[in-house]
Amino acid sequence: FYLSLTAVVVLTAHSAMAQAQQSNSSNIDVSNGHVYIGEVSQKVTGLNRGTEDKAVAIGKGSKVGESAVAVGYEADAHLEGATAVGRGTKTQAYAVAMGYQANAGVQAVSIGNKSNAQGKFAVAVGDEANATAKFASALGQGATASGNYSNAFGYKSKSINELSTAIGWDSHAAGLRSQAIGPQAKVYGDRSLSIGNDVQTHKERSFSIGSSIVNKGTKTTVIGNNINVEVDNSVFLGDSSAYVEKGETTGGIGKVNGNYAGVDAKGVVSVGSKGNERRIQNVAAGLLSHQSTDAVNGSQLHATNQRLEEVNKDAKAGIAAAMAFKDVPFVPGKWSYAAGAA
Repeated sequence: FYLSLTAVVVLTAHSAMAQAQQSNSSNIDVSNGHVYIGEVSQKVTGLNRGTEDKAVAIGKGSKVGESAVAVGYEADAHLEGATAVGRGTKTQAYAVAMGYQANAGVQAVSIGNKSNAQGKFAVAVGDEANATAKFASALGQGATASGNYSNAFGYKSKSINELSTAIGWDSHAAGLRSQAIGPQAKVYGDRSLSIGNDVQTHKERSFSIGSSIVNKGTKTTVIGNNINVEVDNSVFLGDSSAYVEKGETTGGIGKVNGNYAGVDAKGVVSVGSKGNERRIQNVAAGLLSHQSTDAVNGSQLHATNQRLEEVNKDAKAGIAAAMAFKDVPFVPGKWSYAAGAA
C-alpha cells in the first residue's frame, strides 16, 4: 500500500513539474524543492523558513505543509509529512487521507469517501468508515471502531469498547475485550464471545458458538443452534438444547434425605430438551464416596443392580429357610425345633 502511494506521489510530482516547466501560468510555482499548481494553492510552513519544503500542492484551495502532498480541490495537508488526495480531504501530521472528504488524524490512515480516522495511529478504509480511537481499525463501508485498540471489519460492523473486535456484516462488539465474529453476531458483555450467524451474548464472561442463539446467562457457555437461555454458570450443548427458567436450577433436587454432597446447584449442563433428549457416552466410572459429586456411568449402575439381585436372592433363601422350621411344644429351660415341612 505505502509503495503504491509513494509511486502515485512521485508520478504526480514529476508530472506537475513537467507541466510547470512548459507553462508560464501564474497559478504554477516551482521553487525551493516544492510544486504548487492551482488557484490559491497555499504553502503552510511554520518552521524552518527558507529551507526546501519538498511539498506538492495541486488543486484550487489546496494547502500543504513541509514534506507534504495535497492533491484535489481544497485538499488540506498543511502539517508536516501529511498526504491528502481528493476533494475536501483533511490530514494531520504524517497522516494519509484519500477520498472525497476523507479525514485523517495524527499518523492515521483514512481511505474512502467521507472516511474518518481521527484516532492517533487509527485506520479507516471504506466509504464512511470511522476509526475514532487510538490504534483503532475500521475496514468496510460504514464500519465503526470507537474503542481504543478496537477492530471492526465488515459492512456496518461496530466495535465500541476497548480491545474489542467485530468481524462480519452488521456485527457488534460492545463489551470490554469482547469478540463478535459472523454476520449479525453481537456481544454486549465484558470478556465475552459470539461466533456464528445471528448469535447474541449479553452478559460477562460468556461464550456462544453456533447460529440463532440468545445467551443471557453470566459465565454461561452455549454451543449449538436455536438456543435461548438465561441461566448463569451453565453449559448448553447441541441443537435446540433446553431452555431453563431462572431459579429452576435447583428444582430437580427435590426433597433431600441424607447428607448428600453437591446439594446446592449453581447451574445446569443441558445436552437436549423435552422430546429431544440425548445420551452422553464414553463417561469414565465416577468416584463413589460420601463426598463424591462425580457422574456415574451405566456399568457402575449395572454392577449395583447385580449386587442387589444377589442380596435379593439371599434374602429369599433366608425367608424360605425360616419358613421351613416348625415350632414344637415349649419345654421350660430348653429350645426345641423340628425340621421338615410346615
